[in-house]
Amino acid sequence: MPFPRAAVLWGSVLAYGGGALAGQVLILRELLVLCQGQELKLALGLWCWLFWTGMGSLAGGRLAARHFPGPNSLAFCLFLLGSLLPGTVLAARLLPELLAIPAGQSLGPGTALLLFLGLLAPFGLISGGFFPFACAVQNSLEPRGAVARVYATEALGAAIGIVLLQAVLMGRYANLPLSLGAGLALVSVAALSSRRLTFFGGVLALGIALLFAPPLDWQSRRWQWPGRQVVATGDSPYALLTVTREKEQLTFFANHVWHFTYPDPFSAEPSVHLALLEHPHPERVLLLGGGAPLISEALKHHSIHRLHYVELDPDLVRLAARFVPEAAHYLDGNPRVKIFYQDARRFLTLTDACYDVIIMNLPEPTNAQLNRYYSQEFFRSVARHLSPGGVFSFALGGGGGAGLNPARAAYLALGYNTLRCVFPEVLPFPGDPVRFFASPTEGALVADPEILISRLKARQLDLLYVREYYLRSELAHSRQQFLAAILRQQPLEVNSDLNPRGFFYDLVLTGSREGFPGAAIWLFLKGLPPAVPWIGLGFLCLVLWLSLRKRPVLCCLSQIVVMGLGTMGMEIAVLVLYQIYLGYLYRQLGLLIAAFMLGLAAGGIFWLRFPRGPGPLKRHLAGLQLTLAALALLLPALSAIPEAGPVLPEIAWQGGLLLLLALAGFAGGGIFSLSAALWRQIRPATAWEGGLLYAVDLLGATLGTLGMSLVALPVWGIGPALWGLAALHAFAAASIAGWR
Repeated sequence: MPFPRAAVLWGSVLAYGGGALAGQVLILRELLVLCQGQELKLALGLWCWLFWTGMGSLAGGRLAARHFPGPNSLAFCLFLLGSLLPGTVLAARLLPELLAIPAGQSLGPGTALLLFLGLLAPFGLISGGFFPFACAVQNSLEPRGAVARVYATEALGAAIGIVLLQAVLMGRYANLPLSLGAGLALVSVAALSSRRLTFFGGVLALGIALLFAPPLDWQSRRWQWPGRQVVATGDSPYALLTVTREKEQLTFFANHVWHFTYPDPFSAEPSVHLALLEHPHPERVLLLGGGAPLISEALKHHSIHRLHYVELDPDLVRLAARFVPEAAHYLDGNPRVKIFYQDARRFLTLTDACYDVIIMNLPEPTNAQLNRYYSQEFFRSVARHLSPGGVFSFALGGGGGAGLNPARAAYLALGYNTLRCVFPEVLPFPGDPVRFFASPTEGALVADPEILISRLKARQLDLLYVREYYLRSELAHSRQQFLAAILRQQPLEVNSDLNPRGFFYDLVLTGSREGFPGAAIWLFLKGLPPAVPWIGLGFLCLVLWLSLRKRPVLCCLSQIVVMGLGTMGMEIAVLVLYQIYLGYLYRQLGLLIAAFMLGLAAGGIFWLRFPRGPGPLKRHLAGLQLTLAALALLLPALSAIPEAGPVLPEIAWQGGLLLLLALAGFAGGGIFSLSAALWRQIRPATAWEGGLLYAVDLLGATLGTLGMSLVALPVWGIGPALWGLAALHAFAAASIAGWR
């Protein structure tokens, strides 16, 4: 049964592409909150998403082969997607209430995997099933290049959707209203294309829900905090911000991760005063994160006449100003305090100011992006902004007692040794957390608690916790010697931007703490000699080449798998590099993804024009795989460009990354298009081929996502990971060229 109007088909596919990717972003933001920003669990959520979408694509292909999707099938899929999107967001928020998950408790990897599988199954299956349905409809209109045309149009819709969501809407509206709006758009397209009364009823229902979105959003946010009193919440471009009250204390959270509590002198006093007491007369101080409590503590030192506070998220400062009197005072204008709304690393790159004390109170390196604050490159930037005799301070969790396990000791030693590569003097203080102090001047740091006590008295600091007894107990000589001995016994490792060892150890510690078996695998891979992974990769490629060269079907599918794996791996590498060097990935994420998706759409359409014989198809496929290999090799060269510099090179570097992503997408779209054409040369046309090819693409994307973010990047670093991707693309080129 031919589809009555081609324009309706392409409108539906465009809406599907934009709605599916917007839905992915919005739902993953909810999972990010549910798993407290932990990259390991977020990767599990992304895997569940791709798994169900792939399963839906396979099932939809089989269903399309048995029953041709009629005019209303695509509209029905859009209607379901539009209804499921806000429903999935609400279900994710309801889980803590239903399962009675205590506030602050982290989900174990096994529990998270089961919850994500159940939560994402409906949306993922329907999303995957739409693609083969659309391919079957397009095949009835124009069989030539049907799968590639749908693939390219979906990519174009995704690019439009992510730009609209990320660049225009996100940050201005909360997540639930955005999901209701995206759902309303999908259901409206379904209603207009099918003109079914039921679908117009869905438009009315979602429209009413959108009108009452603010109270619904507030109530659903309270579900996420069972047993706690929620006093304020809000979506910023960077995180979900929440304020809860317990008796006289207010606690501020970002993505369910503790940010600071007010009043909380037990945490705030050691974070600030130990660093300031290390300096004989601090006048110029820089605080990197930590919130209003740290500012008020620092200003108790009357010698300070200039305090700069750097905070990435202005919404967090404004939220604190509503509840913390000191924060409101700073915003109104304190002559000693100046607030900069900027990424901490970016601030140090651009400023010329020097400081007596720099205190960093940022989250630990729980992912590759946060690792950039604990790298050798960042420490060098800090050193350039310290005055002679200046002090830099930060903390890492772990204690310092007899129970320090080997992985935790190696994690702490990593911070210690990375500091020692930059600063001539480094001093760790025992406790939980362990506090590190570094200075560009030898002999500037003080380990003797009696000297710190004398400075405490001279400055007339009346503190609750950092007092004489605290300093003598926590900084006892025996405790300091014990911690120093443990740190010196560990292997010498250095944390860097391109080799994020801090992220690696955080993964190991998180996995060990929560019973995840991957911790032992990460340690095993890290312990392998450098040549072993390359030998293993070469042996795997050889075996696959011998297996594929006489199996044209598998050889064709392998081109799509490698393309999906490689392009997703390169996209992750570009996102990490962008965050490392420019520091504002959240604002530009939509632009970066859009560049890739536009390239994907352009490549899918462009390569439809070329000759369709097996010989030309194989040559073009080999050429495009080699193009992706060259792009993977080019990325490490781009990452060597210094982060500091005039505006023009920075803009040129941003443009280079966008162009590289667009070229990678163009090559990837071309490989999918040409592989689909080659498939038809070696297999009879079937209605399920679109579902199979799309599922294989998603399989490659899954391998690229998990492999890059959870294995290659933390274990071996960005450079070797990209070299491995280049080798895989070279293998794919050789296998298709040698296929007989």
